[in-house]
Amino acid sequence: MAAGHAAHPPTEIERSCLLSCGLEKEYTNGIEALLSIHMRHARHRAALILLCGRRHIVMACALVAILCAQTAALNAQTPEGLPTAVPSWQLPGADSFPLEPPLQPEPETSIVGQATWSSGCASCEAGTYELGAALPPLGMGFGGCSTCCDGLCVPGRKECYACNGHTRIGRFACEIYRALCCPDPCYDPKWKPLADSAFFVEAVRPVTQQRLRWDAGLGMVYPDRAEYFWARADGSGRGPSPRTPWRGVRSLDYNELSLYTETSSGKFSAFINQPYRSVDPSDASHGAGFAAMDIGTKTLVFDCELLQIAFQFRTYMPMGNTTKGLGNGHVCLEPSLIVGLCLAPDTYFQGQIAEWIPLGGDSNYEGAILHYHLSVNRVWFRMLPDVPLIFTYELNGWSFQDGAYTDPVFGTQAASGQTYLSFGPGLRMSVCNKVDFGVGTAFAITQDHFAEQLIRSEFRWRF
Repeated sequence: MAAGHAAHPPTEIERSCLLSCGLEKEYTNGIEALLSIHMRHARHRAALILLCGRRHIVMACALVAILCAQTAALNAQTPEGLPTAVPSWQLPGADSFPLEPPLQPEPETSIVGQATWSSGCASCEAGTYELGAALPPLGMGFGGCSTCCDGLCVPGRKECYACNGHTRIGRFACEIYRALCCPDPCYDPKWKPLADSAFFVEAVRPVTQQRLRWDAGLGMVYPDRAEYFWARADGSGRGPSPRTPWRGVRSLDYNELSLYTETSSGKFSAFINQPYRSVDPSDASHGAGFAAMDIGTKTLVFDCELLQIAFQFRTYMPMGNTTKGLGNGHVCLEPSLIVGLCLAPDTYFQGQIAEWIPLGGDSNYEGAILHYHLSVNRVWFRMLPDVPLIFTYELNGWSFQDGAYTDPVFGTQAASGQTYLSFGPGLRMSVCNKVDFGVGTAFAITQDHFAEQLIRSEFRWRF
């Protein structure tokens, strides 16, 4: 070993971390070898101490493996042990962990008790970290440099500040601050099955996919309420005419098969959906054919590991025969806000709030509707690590702000001021993030409702 370079045994933090890797002995040998070659390598030990202190065991083990590989290659080349003539940047295996030659020799005393760490931040100065000293607070780097990734400065990024919440709301607010001001450079934004398992809530993340959906709605009442499902259906509008003596349809069963196609590019996507509907009303003629087509766009406006927010705008275009009950006969606009929130590693929340805006319908019947959909998704079982079986629990609501509907006995009635609610479980299986399928349900929990029982089956594939 070169003179003046003494090997330091692992600290307690390092020892606890290395025991998780089973590499304590190898680490000690590696550090001893590297310190004896050149004092610059002490910075690797500072990095290891930081990783262990932050409980990044996998990253720490990877660094140890690199150090051990370099040491093993070096020992195989020179049995006597540690060369003094071979520069450190020419070590075998340097390609996997490149080291630059020092421009000038550094004084021997610079490694005693210190490890130099170059932050690399444009707005931070290089600092030093005392070996064995307490780790800097979360969000603070070496030499007083504020950082954004667990104490590691990010090149070119502005200075960030530590935010430590002491309550659940405070910690949540701090996570939002970090996501806005100090986004994690290690975060990999990608589609996750758990975050998109709901059957009645739109997905927050744009993705290129196709979906085949089948809806079976049973026991619908007042299908022309606010002209959401049907056009005015009292015999004076564009909807189906009821049989006498009824002034409107008492109940309705329907089936609807739809093909949805979405194409995405980064945080933006466009989609088109075409349904084929079959209706079986109790007091009107049966009808079947294509229903209103809808097209739209989706933009992911906020994205971090904890929270995602997207804005979606959908437009419904009349294509179905309204007299057969295959649509409402007018254009509808539907802006909506979609949220995804990670509650736990195997639990996710999906939420959507939307405003349904009719254009060009019956002036007495059409009306705006505020509707909202909530879902809690939880992994119930994993057949394989990438084949989860996910349970969903969903709540749906429609609040009518205007318009009218046809009561089969009393005729036209005001629709505003009433709310429909439904709730139901679902089950979905995802296979390696490429294909998923499942069944969701919604059961009415209010006296008035659209479908008293709605069963939804889906098959989706991404490419």
